[in-house]
Amino acid sequence: MANDFAGGMTDEQLEKACKVDATGIATWRNWTTEVYSFGKCFRYLSKYPRIFPLYCQADHGVGLESLLQVHELNESERIHFTWNPVKAERFKDSTHPQVVRIPHPWIGYRKGLNIKRKDQPSGTIVFFTHLAPGLVWEGHDSDEYFSSLRNLPEKFQPVVLCLHMHDINAGHHKELRRHGFPLVTAGNSSSTMFVDRFYNLIKNYSYATSQDWGSQVAYCVELGVPYFFMGSIPKLINLSHPGQVIGEVPRYQDEKHEHLVLQAERLFRSPVDQVTLEQATFVRSMLGLDSKLNQADISKILWGEFYAHWRNWPQMLKPIASHLLRKMGLLEMVRKVLKKS
Repeated sequence: MANDFAGGMTDEQLEKACKVDATGIATWRNWTTEVYSFGKCFRYLSKYPRIFPLYCQADHGVGLESLLQVHELNESERIHFTWNPVKAERFKDSTHPQVVRIPHPWIGYRKGLNIKRKDQPSGTIVFFTHLAPGLVWEGHDSDEYFSSLRNLPEKFQPVVLCLHMHDINAGHHKELRRHGFPLVTAGNSSSTMFVDRFYNLIKNYSYATSQDWGSQVAYCVELGVPYFFMGSIPKLINLSHPGQVIGEVPRYQDEKHEHLVLQAERLFRSPVDQVTLEQATFVRSMLGLDSKLNQADISKILWGEFYAHWRNWPQMLKPIASHLLRKMGLLEMVRKVLKKS
């Protein structure tokens, strides 16, 4: 089978994919349990209705850091889901929030839908180091880096750049065209379709690469896509993000973080043609796939928190009613009636 994305996407397709589309039916209480299709996967695996909010918070990616962020400590939710083994151990005695280690929801979703790599993948997908609100990178887009990608051996070709929506929304995709690589994206991270679009991309490729660790490393390796780091480590500069120090952000959060970063660097710095056992074991742990909890346990927790928040139930009526009226084609008519009254 041919690589469906070898030719990349047009500017129009990139921009369209990054527009806000389906974010689900339920009101988002906590973005960390909804973004990157997490909410969709939690509900799919736990038989939790799409119309109900999730009364918990979670890690928003597969990070090597093991400290809870300021916003996570200040949230009102009692439960924080993590897949990180170090974070789970570090906060095992925490009561607010209670840190519960579970398998990453994407993996059960992928397996449930039987998403697999193509029989004949080709090329290399490059996860371009991306912007974040208030944060910028230095040294991630040098001509030398793009030249090294261009000069990869034939078995790695074609090389395709995967861009985050922040870079596309900032117009950087147009600047990157000058390097001559096809461009793709998994689109808007708030979309319920993000997980599907991501897997629909990576299943086509023989290899995947980036300059450093990111959540995509774990997702690719778990699917069986050989991953390697390439290029110098860029510097992260904080311009205005409240959760980081202003100026250059330290590479390591603490000694525990440094240990995992250096372990990942050792495992993924050199290209391999097949995911190694050591790489797979490391990723399996970072994804929480050795957690003692199963989907029935997670479902029990989600329903327990739902019933514990019974006072919030009346707030759910409006989005549920809007959804039902939209399905019946009556939403606009009701809005007009209410506006006149």
